[in-house]
Amino acid sequence: MVTLIIAEKPNVARKIAYALAEGRPVRKTIGKVPYYEFTRDGKRIIVAPAVGHLFSLAPKTKTYGYPVFDIEWVPVYVAEKGKSYAKDYIKALATLAKRADEFVVACDYDTEGEVIGYTALKYACGVDPSKAKRMKFSALTKKDLLKAWYNLESTINFGMADAGIARHVLDWYWGVNLSRALTSAIKRASGKWMVLSTGRVQGPTLKFLVDREKEIQNFKPTPYWVIKMVLEKNGQQYTAVYEKERILDENEAKRIVEEAKKGPAFVEKVDVKQQNRHPPVPFDLGTLQREAYSAFGYSPKKTLELAQKLYERGLASYPRTSSQKLPKNLNFRSILQNLAKLPEYKPFAHELLGKERLKPVEGKKDDPAHPAIYPTGELPKPGELTKDEANLYDLIVRRFLALFMEPAVREIMKVIINSNGHRFILSGARTIKEGWLKVYGKYVKFDEAILPAFKEGEPVKVLQIKREKKKTKPPARYSPAAVIKRMEDLGIGTKATRAQILETLYSRGYIEGKKKIKVTPLGMRVVEALERNVPDIVSVELTRAFEEKMEEIMAGKADKDRVIEESKEQLIKILQQFKEKELDIGKALMETTGTGVTTSKENAKRAGTVKELSETEEKEVKKTIEKGEKTPLVVGKCPKCGGDLVVRYNRKTGKRFVGCSNWPKCNVTYPLLQRGRIIPTNKTCCDGAPVVKIREKGREYEICLDMNCKDWKKGEK
Repeated sequence: MVTLIIAEKPNVARKIAYALAEGRPVRKTIGKVPYYEFTRDGKRIIVAPAVGHLFSLAPKTKTYGYPVFDIEWVPVYVAEKGKSYAKDYIKALATLAKRADEFVVACDYDTEGEVIGYTALKYACGVDPSKAKRMKFSALTKKDLLKAWYNLESTINFGMADAGIARHVLDWYWGVNLSRALTSAIKRASGKWMVLSTGRVQGPTLKFLVDREKEIQNFKPTPYWVIKMVLEKNGQQYTAVYEKERILDENEAKRIVEEAKKGPAFVEKVDVKQQNRHPPVPFDLGTLQREAYSAFGYSPKKTLELAQKLYERGLASYPRTSSQKLPKNLNFRSILQNLAKLPEYKPFAHELLGKERLKPVEGKKDDPAHPAIYPTGELPKPGELTKDEANLYDLIVRRFLALFMEPAVREIMKVIINSNGHRFILSGARTIKEGWLKVYGKYVKFDEAILPAFKEGEPVKVLQIKREKKKTKPPARYSPAAVIKRMEDLGIGTKATRAQILETLYSRGYIEGKKKIKVTPLGMRVVEALERNVPDIVSVELTRAFEEKMEEIMAGKADKDRVIEESKEQLIKILQQFKEKELDIGKALMETTGTGVTTSKENAKRAGTVKELSETEEKEVKKTIEKGEKTPLVVGKCPKCGGDLVVRYNRKTGKRFVGCSNWPKCNVTYPLLQRGRIIPTNKTCCDGAPVVKIREKGREYEICLDMNCKDWKKGEK
């Protein structure tokens, strides 16, 4: 009897093989695809990898326009360009399946992993997925993998598989149809092709970013005054703040200052309290992404990629989790003993190993599939980790160690100073017991404002009482980590997809700014056009309702096919409404094209959301441009023939230049800088040559495309 185990990736297949083999597994290949053979308990076992999704959704027949709902699962290399490597993996699984009598799915235990396993079994192996067993694990250590092997689930998790399949279908329906609708609206309004996109989660996410942008744009600052007292004690100066933090009337502020200056000032009350600060709870993916952004500036997507690498190396547990609880049967002492072998963690691990009982702090959130993120106890080899991987590993390890430590104790001191009936508050705080801050303090900083001793009734030496004029500030722009948190709070997207949605918005040209996110004019116009004409496309409530349906499918409380049909019916109504207003939407979107903030087919593919760009759309785009080039960016009008001047790319050199859209009839061209982002300005200079804005790291400036222009660089900031 031969058992075929299907892993999600090649390096995971290797981990599984080396964990389960009684000796050393034999590595073989089919084409370029590695697989492993070995025996365990007298049973012959083969471990072979997929390489992520091997199958994807695509239309059954090539079709133009929208709506389109007739789709099927096809090899991913058929549906998406650049995925030809998947052909070898499908062939390898099909070949090995003929030798197998038993099948085991060992992909990541989540909805995507279940879809990968389900489709690999059904379409590559030609096997009924209900006949396969399931290895369930949250870490790639030998111990965890052996435990999973000896406790095989009798079937795959069909709740997860159905929920994952439903999500793929819904995302395809909404993403492709709405993106086609937007592209069609642009074409109808302008006669030109410009590939725009939106989707089931992408639209509502952009909507709340636009709402914040409008809050900032419409914000009107209100003046207010803050009153401060500068005092001296033991030769040091301290600043106390008036008990009413904001004074809205300047005359009132002046009166308070004048009256308080008359004194005398004395200490009315001293309040000293001690507060226990408990350790932070274990990491789920969202909190890990936020903490890594705060500590290292890593984007949510980068953090997930790094965490996945640590998981695949067996150094950390599975990252795509919403749990803040550790496994009940996890051997904490064993993990600490291994971590003690690393010098940077040795003192903390030894301190914890001296405890009779190890009880970690835990949070409220749970996840039925995976526990919170923790270090497995397997140690990285010297030089194995990149700097970024080492940073994230350190963050995870220190967080884990902190869970078992004593609370930190903070002393909070509040001194109330009375000056002629007006009260000022002097605040101080200091750490009097480090507790868990000993190990995690490098990532969590508390302000240390140490005050001298004060006694009630003692006089205060006042140096100055002053008022400061300030203005209220607009709400802050979202950081990437804050966007993920907002999506989580709104219940849209999943822990595994939210970071990618954010990256998609960047790649579409809808948002910009890596630290503080600003919506571009194109992003603003897309939401405004949709919200005004078809508001359901950007509805958070509608998206959240379908997310809840997906959860019900996973729990066995809803039928996959019924949820898909309900979504389809809802989308048909939306698309009918869109068609009725298509021209108006197109005109509204075209108002943005003058800004130069456009999206391209190449950017869309780079974003990794190819489901929203079908083969049909790509072929239609190609009809308007030279083969092999990107969707042209229009930077102005040709001074010779009046055609569009567009950014072109030399197919041989890859260098960019500006040329007339009526080429070869019109041969007007301009050289172009090879660095920086190009933004049209609707300005002209020498003999009608366009002026464009170049934006690169830390600066932007305008240039005339005529390199002989005396005033070639128009300005810089």
